[in-house]
Amino acid sequence: MKKRKRRLTEEEQKENNLLQHVTSRRQQELQVRGGGPTALAGSLREVIARRKIGRRMESLELSELWKSAVTPDIVAKTRVVSLRNHVLLVEVSDSVLMSELASFHQRQILRQLQQARPDFQLRNVKWRLNPRLASGR
Repeated sequence: MKKRKRRLTEEEQKENNLLQHVTSRRQQELQVRGGGPTALAGSLREVIARRKIGRRMESLELSELWKSAVTPDIVAKTRVVSLRNHVLLVEVSDSVLMSELASFHQRQILRQLQQARPDFQLRNVKWRLNPRLASGR
């Protein structure tokens, strides 16, 4: 059975036109502002990435991990730079210490770091010379 279309009264037409106008304005406003509401998690991820908050937190965490794995005299002469591809990069103040760490202490340090944070899946520690560390960071 066919339904007959009921003719809209003048008042209903005005109301319908107003509703369409408001809807189109709202859509235009959303387009200008970049779309509708977004999830808070996505927005937070974007803010953290822009301000590099995650990297700072990771850097502090790596520094604390480093301090727990080596002696205070080594901590004073080294600085953790980064963790990339499961390789920890550490700057060392002088070549003698760098050679000593690479030759005699690397396995032990790596083992301690792996035990302390297995989730980092550390595979290696790389050393980089930075003479400015000796003069007081």
